[in-house]
Amino acid sequence: MMEVRRTRIRKISMVIDLQDFLSPPLTLDDHVKLRGATPDPERYRVVEVEVLVCPEDGGVVLVSECAKCPRFIRRYRDEVHCVGSPP
Repeated sequence: MMEVRRTRIRKISMVIDLQDFLSPPLTLDDHVKLRGATPDPERYRVVEVEVLVCPEDGGVVLVSECAKCPRFIRRYRDEVHCVGSPP
């Protein structure tokens, strides 16, 4: 029987400054703490980055990179399903 590994996907909301390209991206929580308000849509864009820790090598990867792995089965809701290592 094949073991299936289920790995949770972490979603991180990042704020990007469209007027100051040298300004580093901040998480949404950090932006609100630093600026004291939610980002102004005229100046900032909020993007959601989906990452997970690969069970194969322990590295942090984008969810979209999982499809390149031969052990990848599918994405289901907030999880990625992969074939486990043989015993």
